[in-house]
Amino acid sequence: MRRPPIALFLPLLALCACANTPPAPARPLDAGPVACEAELTWKQSGAAVRVFAAGDWNGFAPDADELAADGAGTYRLKLRLLPGEYAYRFRVDGDGQSPWRLDPANPWRATWEEAEVSGLRVEDCRLPRLSVREVQSEAPAGRYRANVRYEGRLAGGLAELKGTVTHAGVARPLEPAELAASEEGAEVALNGLARGKHVVRLLARGASGAWSETLLLPTWSEATPFTWDGSLLYMALTDRYRSGDPGNDPPPGDASPGAGWHGGDLDGVRASLEDGTLAQLGVGALWLTPFAQNPAGSGLAADARHRVSGYHGYWPIQPGGVDARLGGAAALGRLVEAAHARGVRVMLDAVINHVHREHPYVTEHPDWFPAGCTCGTPGCDWTERRLDCHFQPYLPDVDWANPAARARFIEDVVAQVEQADLDGVRLDAVKHVPDYAVRNLAVRLRERFEAGGTDFFIMGETAMGWDPNAGPGEGGNVANYGTISRYVGPDALDGQFDFPLYFAAALAFTQDTPGRGMAHVDFWTRASADQYPAGAVMTPYLGSHDVARFITLASDPGRAWNAWDNLPAAPGADVPYDRMYAAFGWLFAVPGMPLLYMGDEYGDFGAADPDNRHPWRARAA
Repeated sequence: MRRPPIALFLPLLALCACANTPPAPARPLDAGPVACEAELTWKQSGAAVRVFAAGDWNGFAPDADELAADGAGTYRLKLRLLPGEYAYRFRVDGDGQSPWRLDPANPWRATWEEAEVSGLRVEDCRLPRLSVREVQSEAPAGRYRANVRYEGRLAGGLAELKGTVTHAGVARPLEPAELAASEEGAEVALNGLARGKHVVRLLARGASGAWSETLLLPTWSEATPFTWDGSLLYMALTDRYRSGDPGNDPPPGDASPGAGWHGGDLDGVRASLEDGTLAQLGVGALWLTPFAQNPAGSGLAADARHRVSGYHGYWPIQPGGVDARLGGAAALGRLVEAAHARGVRVMLDAVINHVHREHPYVTEHPDWFPAGCTCGTPGCDWTERRLDCHFQPYLPDVDWANPAARARFIEDVVAQVEQADLDGVRLDAVKHVPDYAVRNLAVRLRERFEAGGTDFFIMGETAMGWDPNAGPGEGGNVANYGTISRYVGPDALDGQFDFPLYFAAALAFTQDTPGRGMAHVDFWTRASADQYPAGAVMTPYLGSHDVARFITLASDPGRAWNAWDNLPAAPGADVPYDRMYAAFGWLFAVPGMPLLYMGDEYGDFGAADPDNRHPWRARAA
């Protein structure tokens, strides 16, 4: 039975409802759906083969549509389909290999009968399109050039071209000298750009009256071009960081001590940018915990005895927006502007595995959230049941195999990034969603935010361990390194947190353990450099909001993993701090993008979550 195509890019949503973006004009279309042309290709060297495409449009019949050979090793099939997403795969006969294949030229994935297959995206050919032909960026000189081509209905004639550039929160129309249109395309030419981030937005209308999707061209003007590799990433758990506006502090709740809202907010993070606190640390990028609206109440912790609130942001009850307790969208806008003025990048922490049960999608689309077990309970192992276990009963898992859910959650992330003018994302709980979810999200983010030639950084959290009884390519470390690596690549993540290196090397600095001295640290540091894909920007770390504080591991390891009772205190000796100084020397020398977790800059103490999330303390005057 042929299923209807999933609407592409579900929210041509608001074409970015950003405050800095001019409202997109209406896009009149011809009445009724129109089939559009699409092409599939297969490249083959060596033996002559026969290639067939089986997909949604032909009921996955194994021999309904054969690709035609062009005599030069390429096989082609032209189709006319309604706009949408279609699942398909190739059957290749004659080369002695297993016949059924994914499309190696197409990173987009879909599902068919619970199997991962390729996904064909057919764009609406009634709409005009803009694409980038060439970009030239000179960040130190403040110059930017982009050559843009017209596609789709624009080939029939350009009726109107609109362009704006946004800097420091202010959008202005492009001057005639900055945007030149011709019959074939447009040329953007910007000179003398002030320091910071600039975002060009282009809209085109064809003779039919339909408008294109907004083309985004982000660029930077800065004395030294930024690179993610080698920059210091600072993590701020926003509610526990610094209060910049006491007026948005939430009232006391029913959470257990240490697990309620504290009052830190986005204006507090901005204050640390403006007073030089973060600059003194050498921070190049900010990872802020999720800022979408979280529930007012609390839920049971994993021990089923204590209650925790959503101060951390990982229990979203809305697809976007900014929690008022963190200052709302206006505060986020001020923070991003302050960061960009100083050359600091800001990342979104995207929750893609689950939502909170109060989220409107749960009641509006119950089929997007299938039943499952609770992770860590008997018969529900975190790894073996990684795709269907729920972190808590009140955190329903997203069914990424559902095409409508998949499209919606991808576009929600895109919208959050675009509305806040962010520079990268950190994907939470990567191994708890299917591999294709990560790949499709990465593809879509790059399509949207890298067209202008500026790198958009995508990193993930795939929590794995370290096998001390095996070498890097042996025993459990095969899975440890391999699981993290399989999400990294040109059509996937740029990098991930280096969990094995934390357990293998970073923790060696906390204790005098026989066989785990500096030679041990050196060995496993080199192992990480060898085990991950070439070009991966990995993130080594000494601490995060999910592990006990380094200082406590070095001073009071017996209590380091307590969460609620018998908690550690600050050490009374200098040795733990000396160990941390040495560890930081190592961390900042390791390749990649090192992470500094708030509070570790002054050696905060703390055991397991939530004791590792003390309020941040400013330096005494």
